[in-house]
Amino acid sequence: MDSSTRENITAATAVHRELGPGYEDAVAESLVERIGAEVDKRVDTRLAQRGEPPASPAARPARTPWPPVVLALGSMGVGLLATLGVVANSSKPNEAFGLALVIWVAIAIVNIAYSRRR
Repeated sequence: MDSSTRENITAATAVHRELGPGYEDAVAESLVERIGAEVDKRVDTRLAQRGEPPASPAARPARTPWPPVVLALGSMGVGLLATLGVVANSSKPNEAFGLALVIWVAIAIVNIAYSRRR
């Protein structure tokens, strides 16, 4: 544990003594956050030594929201175009409905598989 963390914990216990039991929860919560941050830092250091990505959410790179949006809009566009093509080229309504249903089920499967992969 580095000296600043040790000093913070010592300060928290001193504050607890001075403030008394009325502030016990706030001091304890602050102490838990500091200890948690120290544990996260140690875990991230060990993972970095192994060449693995960091475990703490703050140390991970932020994900961009664009790929799911592009996939969703692209899926809807492809689905609409495919459905229009099936309906325009089919003389039987039941056949067109069945093919359109197959198209949309396939699109749903692709989108669900993508969302579970993330």
